[in-house]
Amino acid sequence: MFDQTNIGRLLCGAVYFAIPAVVLAAIWSSVIKHYYVTSPVVTIDMIERGRQEPPNDLLEELSSFRFFDDENHLYTVDVAEKILQGEFALPGEEPRRLHLPFDPQDIDQGSPYWQLSQARLTIPRILLAAYRKTKREEFFLMARDVILAWASYERRVFLPRGELWEDQAIAERVLALSDFWAVYRHHPAYSPDVAEAIFIFVARSGRFLADPAFFYRLSNHGVMQNLGLWHLSLAFPSIPETQHYPMLAFERLHKLMGFYINDEGFVIEHSAGYHKTGVQFLSMAFRYMSLHGIEVPHVWRRKYDKAREVYAQLRRPDGSLPMFGDTEGGAGLPGPLVSRFEQEGLYGRLLNRDESSQPHQNVIYPVAGYSIWWDNFRALHGMQDLSQTVVAWSYFPAFAHKHADEMSVLLWAKGQAWWTNVGYWPYGTDERRKAESWNGSNAPHLVDESASSIRKTRMLGHARADRLALIDLERRGPGEYIARRQVAQASPGLWVVLDNTSGAVSDRTTTVWTTAHDVHLREGQMPGAYNLTQTSNSLMLSTYIFGSSGTSFRTYKGSHEPFAGWQMAGDKPFEAIPTPASAIMVEQPASDSWAVTTWSLDDAGSRGNKLTAMPSMHSWKGPENWAITLHVKSGTMRLSRQADKVLLDEGRTRPLQTLTLARPVGIDEEIAGIQDARQRAKREFPRPTFQDAVEYRFKATYLVIALLALQEVFFAGYKRIASKRYTFLRAISAIVWVVVGIWLLVRVPLV
Repeated sequence: MFDQTNIGRLLCGAVYFAIPAVVLAAIWSSVIKHYYVTSPVVTIDMIERGRQEPPNDLLEELSSFRFFDDENHLYTVDVAEKILQGEFALPGEEPRRLHLPFDPQDIDQGSPYWQLSQARLTIPRILLAAYRKTKREEFFLMARDVILAWASYERRVFLPRGELWEDQAIAERVLALSDFWAVYRHHPAYSPDVAEAIFIFVARSGRFLADPAFFYRLSNHGVMQNLGLWHLSLAFPSIPETQHYPMLAFERLHKLMGFYINDEGFVIEHSAGYHKTGVQFLSMAFRYMSLHGIEVPHVWRRKYDKAREVYAQLRRPDGSLPMFGDTEGGAGLPGPLVSRFEQEGLYGRLLNRDESSQPHQNVIYPVAGYSIWWDNFRALHGMQDLSQTVVAWSYFPAFAHKHADEMSVLLWAKGQAWWTNVGYWPYGTDERRKAESWNGSNAPHLVDESASSIRKTRMLGHARADRLALIDLERRGPGEYIARRQVAQASPGLWVVLDNTSGAVSDRTTTVWTTAHDVHLREGQMPGAYNLTQTSNSLMLSTYIFGSSGTSFRTYKGSHEPFAGWQMAGDKPFEAIPTPASAIMVEQPASDSWAVTTWSLDDAGSRGNKLTAMPSMHSWKGPENWAITLHVKSGTMRLSRQADKVLLDEGRTRPLQTLTLARPVGIDEEIAGIQDARQRAKREFPRPTFQDAVEYRFKATYLVIALLALQEVFFAGYKRIASKRYTFLRAISAIVWVVVGIWLLVRVPLV
């Protein structure tokens, strides 16, 4: 038996180590608590009901659902064969070795795209697709083993790794589990133990998706979480807690619809590609709601119809999209799956894709911040005469997929992209931030300006007639900097971009004009003269750039410093990689400068608007009083502006064209309404106060252990030499540990 002295020593020792232990617990408690989800009890009755409900035809319909189309070409038998051999390659990436069925060491390896693909169970879905085509059991059994291994790992782990609990991964994981269950519940290899593991995995996924603490991504991620809840409750109705998911998803989507898509029908995510995705997401949402018997609100239906119209204006006849924001490059991209309105607010199966372009002569979305001009839009029998000019000035701070590209101009004409922005650069790469920067677009900006600079862009006026169009934009900020861009098109095949800036005397302004990757840029005989050609056709785009005093020109191709001359491109759809492209960097003083960029198309069908010499500024008295002389095949043209009047004088060949610019009204109020709707949702679904920061927490843990070891070495030595103040020093150390703990917790980095 211990005497009282020994008991006292043990108690003191426990106290000495208790405070460091509390510090360690405090370091990890918030993150463990945040990700901890109890595993539900799954009964035999739930599973047996799940083998009968829902009916097979509904599960088969749900099995075809995927959020994105960028991996459709992966769902082949050849890809599945390589997976069985332990090799897999994502679009735009080198093949990687797989450790089947699952190795937890692989979960945080590779690019973010690779980690996300694994966590959303892309591998078993590919194997399931191959099984459906071939009925080869090795595909199905490996899909089962991969899913079971992930289910086991997810259930027993406490800390996030890779994309294991990323919201999109969980939402898409539900689709994969539904796909598997559609086959497995009637398969000869069926086992109740496997079914129980699947149901637990599904139920845990649903709890994550329904948890308000995980619903703070106020973007397409929030939409996907709702889609996942609808899908789960349809595919696994025998799990009791799924019964409240349909209305929860509806109520949350209702809050998102106030700012996810505006009344013009534009998805407010700064990207043509994510607009297309938004159309497909709404199609899925409406189908899910219809299957649940939830009527789609009329306002949502109207926005959806307009969104499809917007997509038809954005989509070019070759299937490509203008590359503003995070938009994939390449032609032949499939359109979004769409659903047909049936009756009483319900929608049918997703059977068709929006594949057609339906150009209108001039479409403007002043609230969303885009203008789309189509020239010769009636020539729908081919691409030889069509051109699309897109001007983007959209900027909703904190909204998704934004690049610094306000006032950029994207030109596609006669089947060819000519001027473009960089497009969707992969996340997790070293140059992602540079691709999002101003040099990734052809928008005017300050040299070294941050992509997150404080600024505001607005449309001052626009007009279009039969042979002339002009849009006038102004950006203010950062600081004293003001940039004005006026884009004009004189049909057919002649464009003029007039930039002027003001700002501090010491500042410099710059614009990087980037061609498509398959366009060859050749410098002319004088500075600022360039010819753009494409080897597969006889087209040429003549380009002339000139400006006020102090204007300089430099060309780049695939440059890292400065970042210039890049486009995300590939030989096949969905295989875009960073590809060198030609670029012209124009630089001049920011204070009271102007620059003019002109383009003209020349081919066998040219009708006289081909530029033959460097244009000139005939008169410059400010951004609303100027005249530019253009030398073309048919003679001399003069484009000018006098206040709100824009004039095109083509000489004796045509009468004087005159436009009166229309100034927008009520735009600021509508933009404020969208931002207010997002703020309301943000207050209702705030970002969690805890900080993930797992790497930091591990470093803090190692530091605590090291300090504790040093402390005990010190006290062991001190006690041997002198024990007089031992207890006092131990008390001091306890106070120090409290201070250290507070310091470590305060320093948890924001993520």
